[in-house]
Amino acid sequence: MTASLLPLPDDPRFQELIDEWPGFVAAAVSPPPGMPPLRYPRTVWLTYFEDLLRTAYPQSSSADRKLTARHFAPFPLAAGHDVP
Repeated sequence: MTASLLPLPDDPRFQELIDEWPGFVAAAVSPPPGMPPLRYPRTVWLTYFEDLLRTAYPQSSSADRKLTARHFAPFPLAAGHDVP
């Protein structure tokens, strides 16, 4: 079974998360006082995006969510955006 790209729901949280990517990078480079540096910002961002997709599409497979999160990621990925 191959993964299917899910359409983004009409939910502003998805665009907000995409727009917040620079904050993830900033937290890795210069975290807020009292917070440890964010060691893997891309992994954390992808996890948050997949979690949002899980709430919007509870019947979707993990591969569907992973493919969709990678497709909409605002950063380069080693294997490309459409590789689950």
